[in-house]
Amino acid sequence: MSIGGGAALWGGFSSFFSIWQLCIMQVSPFFMAYIVGIYLATSGKYADPKIWQWILVPCITYAIGFTVLYSLLIASALDISRPLIHGISPLRVVSGIFFLLVGLYIILIDRIPFLAKMHRPFLISVLSLLIGAAFAIMYSPCITPMLSDIMGLASQRSTAVEGWYLAFFYGLGTTIALCLTAIALILFARKREAVMRNTVLIKNICAAILFILAAMNMAGLMRHYKAFVLGFVL
Repeated sequence: MSIGGGAALWGGFSSFFSIWQLCIMQVSPFFMAYIVGIYLATSGKYADPKIWQWILVPCITYAIGFTVLYSLLIASALDISRPLIHGISPLRVVSGIFFLLVGLYIILIDRIPFLAKMHRPFLISVLSLLIGAAFAIMYSPCITPMLSDIMGLASQRSTAVEGWYLAFFYGLGTTIALCLTAIALILFARKREAVMRNTVLIKNICAAILFILAAMNMAGLMRHYKAFVLGFVL
């Protein structure tokens, strides 16, 4: 059956709101911790940080970083993808170190004046681009029926470009769903007095969640986390 870019986009988007979310939980709770932590750190510095500057634009750069790396890792028959796939283990360790640094940034932003001066929408957008790439590297997707067809195309040299194209839109669909959920969460949280009274505590909890992700990546435990989450339904 032929798959188009629109169908692949919808397949990725709809998978986020289906049973496959259990697999996407390798990314979703940690991305939520990142985006909420960044926003709450910003709200402590600016009275009313604009959603589009501090959340929407970083979500767009995150989507770029994630979908590009994700699609290249799926398209295993592409020449550019082979070094990435062969070096995935050290790349996951590097990603873990990066998550650790981002967690430290969230904790220390209101404690170190130098970090407070650096805290601008442009820096957060660049961080989000790199976060997206790091999530793509650590993510081990569940093989949905549509993704199975896409991977079949992406693993053959004759159809590798088509497979990459479809994998890009599939990953983009998943990312759009994730980012829309994150924006909705921020809009909800900023209206809750209990949240805004405890911004420091909550942002530090968000950083701690990123520390856990960093530790799992560096120790090679993400596959055990995936198995644990999937164990609730299997």
